[in-house]
Amino acid sequence: MSTNTGSQNQIFIGYDSREVRAYDVCKHSLRYSTLKVNKLFSEDIEEYNRDWGEPQSTDFTFTRFFVPYLSGFKGWSFFVDCDFLFLADPAMLIPTFDNDKAAYVCKHPGYIPNSQIKMDGIPQHRAYRKNWASFMAFNNEHPSNKILTPEYCNNHRPGLDFHQLRWLKDEEIGSIPLEWNCLDEYYHLEHPKAIHYTDGGPWFEDYQDTFYGDLWKEAEHNLIMQREWEDEKDFKETQAKLTDLNWDGNES
Repeated sequence: MSTNTGSQNQIFIGYDSREVRAYDVCKHSLRYSTLKVNKLFSEDIEEYNRDWGEPQSTDFTFTRFFVPYLSGFKGWSFFVDCDFLFLADPAMLIPTFDNDKAAYVCKHPGYIPNSQIKMDGIPQHRAYRKNWASFMAFNNEHPSNKILTPEYCNNHRPGLDFHQLRWLKDEEIGSIPLEWNCLDEYYHLEHPKAIHYTDGGPWFEDYQDTFYGDLWKEAEHNLIMQREWEDEKDFKETQAKLTDLNWDGNES
């Protein structure tokens, strides 16, 4: 997988085959972003060979730390879990960033997950700096991020060191306002810019009534309507081309 586009700023959405609907809606919510949107899937990263384990609950648990490498260590790149819904363009954050920082995250003070089990039945880890790495901005050119090579990301243990950003000094980690990682179970903000359905989203049967769930359902409905419109448009364009060729679709 090569997504190096020079100095163009990018966003990588973590992809997991169990949450395709979540991924599709997250991507659709970024359709007007000025960022280049990328799918982050382990099978597309030739260099990725980390064994599944400690602690890993999604396909993108560790692939997110490949983002500076995949960006050619150029520009700024965001990573985001697929269970997000954007209501604003994260690109607007970049002018506020300080190049002396290696990464920016939403620092969730005092956050402890309400449940001990994740939405898909996997145990919930209540770790230090929980959910900081679910939405991150990497300063790809920062010297401290040069350590995030495929060899390091595949082999460094323990895995929690990554999610706790332990390769960085505290002063190298900047803060993004919490409205950009609005935890559905924890923050009930009036005007969030990005909702994180960390407790479970409506793409799971048992989470139809989750907080902000109606916004996600509306976003999925809009995506479905757009796809139907595009399919109809493609059909009409194909029919028009066939008409120009005087072909009626019947075998002679």
